[in-house]
Formats: sequence, C-alpha cells, structure tokens
Amino acid sequence: MRQRRYLYVLLFALPALLVSTIAGTMILAASAGVLWLFVLGDNPWPPAADALLGAVFIAGSATLWVALLFVAYTVGKQQEARPTFNTGHVALSIGATIVLVAVIAMRLTGLGGSAGLGDSEVCADLCRAQGFAASGTPARDSGNRTCSCYDAQGRETRRVPLPKVP
Repeated sequence: MRQRRYLYVLLFALPALLVSTIAGTMILAASAGVLWLFVLGDNPWPPAADALLGAVFIAGSATLWVALLFVAYTVGKQQEARPTFNTGHVALSIGATIVLVAVIAMRLTGLGGSAGLGDSEVCADLCRAQGFAASGTPARDSGNRTCSCYDAQGRETRRVPLPKVP
C-alpha cells in the first residue's frame, strides 16, 4: 500500500504541530533572554526586536514541524512493506495528542503546580496599577518584603510593604 506514507503524515501532523509550537515557544523565550541579557538589556526595545522574535518563533516552529513530518513520512514509507496497519502507531498518535493538549491547557490555565505569584510579580502589578514606570523588590533572602515603585527617571517614589501570603 503506497499511500501509507501519506497517512502517517496526516496521522502525526497534529501531535507534531503541538510539539513544534511548544518548542517554538521555548526557542522564543531563549531568544528573548539572549536579547535581554547580551544585546538590549533593560533599555526600551526597538520595534524590530518584536518582529525578530516573531520570526524566530515562526522559523523554529515551522522547521521542527517539517522535520517531524518528514520523520512520519519516513516511518510510513517503512511501514508499507507490512501487510496490516500498525495500530500501536495510531494509539501513539492519539495518546501524544491528548497528553500534549493537556500539558498546554494546564500551562495556560495555571494548573499544574505553580506556586502563585512571587513577590516581584505582586510588586509589578501593584506599581503598574498606580501608574508607576517600574518596580523592584529587595533580594529574596533578605527577609525584607517591601515593594519599591519608580518614576520614569528611575527614582524611588514609593515604598510599601508587600501583603502577607497565607
């Protein structure tokens, strides 16, 4: 059956797309980290950085997706010598799709063991809600749970204690 190679591409297209999207997101985060640490820093980023990061995400995701589809094509081509369809591969495709959708859903909904917002996130939300340009917290192990809000010139304008965590 010469059509099996194309059937395998269709069978694994969705799980390959999900894996590629997750990997593309990780590549995007790593690229943004490199730009922040070594190139642009805390200065305002030019609009070209957004375009570059978008292109990195799309290129990384698309390249991995095509590579995974090629693997599916190759496996399907090898399976053409078999007289029957391998139901284990169908189960693998369905199982991988279910697991990957569950992982993505848990990450997007906040389920999955995240411990909630840290002090820096709470501080950033507090200062942003009051119209300040930036925020900061002392070192985590200092025992000082305060939040500093900064104006557009980087001067500390307000310092407030952070709320107690239950």
